[in-house]
Amino acid sequence: MVAMQEMLFEWDEWKERAVALGVAEDLAELGKNLMRDAYMQRWPEIVLSECGWDDDGFGMLAMARAKPAETRRHWERLYAQYHRRPSCPLASSQATTRGKALAPLHSSPRPSDSVPPRSSARYPE
Repeated sequence: MVAMQEMLFEWDEWKERAVALGVAEDLAELGKNLMRDAYMQRWPEIVLSECGWDDDGFGMLAMARAKPAETRRHWERLYAQYHRRPSCPLASSQATTRGKALAPLHSSPRPSDSVPPRSSARYPE
């Protein structure tokens, strides 16, 4: 049986390199997610360059190693400005609808007499 190697993307390799060079695991994860989402969500070109796409992530790595707290704030600001999806769609939708009844699909119920009667030829009993 042949063992399959897990497919790694650029952002996964960046995270591994960052952790190996001493970047905190959570900051490396944030950098990986930033790099991935900037690409997958087609952020503006200027932002892509800040997210490692022009230099294979070396600038991000240097920032994370030199000034981790400032880097975290900067990356979180980029996320706040450009990220298009909530971090967990289910959690955010449940939080907003908690305690509220779901809205009906139709604004007004259809009267029962507007439904055509079944033909016995089409629906044998």
